[in-house]
Formats: sequence, structure tokens, C-alpha cells
Amino acid sequence: MGSTAVGKTGLASGLLLKALQNGYRGLFIRAQDLFEEMYASLADRASRKLIRRLVRIDVLLVDELSYLNLRPEQTNIFFKLMEERYRRKPTILTTNLEYDQWHQLLGNKDLTEALLSRLRHQCQTIRINGPSLREPQG
Repeated sequence: MGSTAVGKTGLASGLLLKALQNGYRGLFIRAQDLFEEMYASLADRASRKLIRRLVRIDVLLVDELSYLNLRPEQTNIFFKLMEERYRRKPTILTTNLEYDQWHQLLGNKDLTEALLSRLRHQCQTIRINGPSLREPQG
């Protein structure tokens, strides 16, 4: 018998897949890759172009937003991206962090509070409790 357990990435991917099946354009991106792309965009002054590209995507899934070492510039670009998507396009974020831990990730407490205010305004938070799906088996 196989397990029917679904982790946060699986659940988020399922939501994204359903959006794709309904004709929406979507993107799955690991948070680490997104923040690396944001940092690289600073070098060639392409941050605005990157944000515009990501804002046009109907459903954006950012997977594993936790335990990253971010520079303030990356946090600023992420805030701008989320601000531009706010109330316009759905964004799915997966993380192991509770909301009160986000300032540790993003660094700037005031910016984090402003971001969370927007994110939580019209969001659904799904908490998955239970053992890790990556626990060693027997």
C-alpha cells in the first residue's frame, strides 16, 4: 500500500496544476532560484524587467521560502514583486516558517510586517501538521 500523504510542495503543485488545466499561465520556482535570479538582476539593472515578467504570470508558486541567507536588496525586490502581485494575481508560497519568524528570513522587520499585512489580507493559510514525509522508513 502506498502512502497518500501529501506535503506542502505537493499540495501547492496540485493547485498550480489545476490552474494550468484551466488555462492560466503559471510558474513553479524554488525560492532559492528566485532570490538568486533577483540578485543577478541587480548586476545588469534588470530587476524591473524581472518583476514585470513575474507579475504577468497568472499563478506564481514560490516553493520553500525558508532558511535562506538573503541580502537586503533581494528582500526589497521580493517585496516589490509581492506588492505588484497583491490583489491582482494569486501567489502560492510554501514555507516551514510561522509568520512571526519571517523577519528572521527577510531581515527588515518593518518591511516584513508590511509584506505580511498584504499577504495575509486575502490569503488562505494551510498548515500541514504531522511527521515529515522525508523521515527514514523502517
